[in-house]
Amino acid sequence: MNLAFSLLLSPVLAGEFSSADDVLAQFSAEPSIAAVHQMALEYSKTDPKYVNQWLKAAKSAAALPALTLDYNYKRSLGTDYGYYTAEDAGNDGELTEEEANALAFGPFATGQGLDYYHTGSVKASWKLSDLIMSSDEIRVINEAQDVVKLRDKVLEEVTRLYFERRRLQVDQLLGSGGELKKRVSDELRLAELTAQIDAYTGGAFSRDLARKQ
Repeated sequence: MNLAFSLLLSPVLAGEFSSADDVLAQFSAEPSIAAVHQMALEYSKTDPKYVNQWLKAAKSAAALPALTLDYNYKRSLGTDYGYYTAEDAGNDGELTEEEANALAFGPFATGQGLDYYHTGSVKASWKLSDLIMSSDEIRVINEAQDVVKLRDKVLEEVTRLYFERRRLQVDQLLGSGGELKKRVSDELRLAELTAQIDAYTGGAFSRDLARKQ
C-alpha cells in the first residue's frame, strides 16, 4: 500500500516521535522537492538546458555560409572539320586543286554538328555581423524570457502543492500533536522557503548551503 495513503488511514500517536526529523523521516521514500522540480521542468520543457541548446543552435547557424548554386546548359550548332593527307590523293598520286588548297590552308568543313556546353559555379557568403549576434539569437533570447516566466510559475505552483500535501500528511500522522506538530510545521515552512529560492536559482542556493555545511 502507498505510504501516504496508509498514513491517511492509520494515524500514529505523536508520542511515538521524539523530534521533527523523526516525523519527516516517515516520508523519506517519497521524491524530494528538487526531484519533483526536475520532473516538472522536463514535462513542461522549461528546463534551462533547452534554452542553452537553442542558443547554441542559433550560434552555429550563423557560422554556416549561405550557398548559391549556378548551373548552365547550352547547345549550339557547330561545324565539323577534316584534314587532307597524302593518302587522300587520287589513284594517280596527285591531289586535285581543292585538296591541294586544303593542305595549304588548313582544315576544311565536312558538315554541321551540335556542340554541348555545361557550366556551373558555387558561391559561399557569410554575414559577419551575424557571427556576433544574429537575428536568430535575438529571437531565441526573447523567447527564453517567456520560458523563464513560465518556468517560474510552474515551479512556484509545484512547490506550493508539494508542501501543502506534506502538511496534510503530517496532520494525518500526528493528529493533535501539540508542540511537536508546531516544530514540524516550522520545519516544513523552512523547507518550502528554501525550495522557492532554489526554484529561482536553479538549485544553486541549496548547493551552496550544502557545500558550506
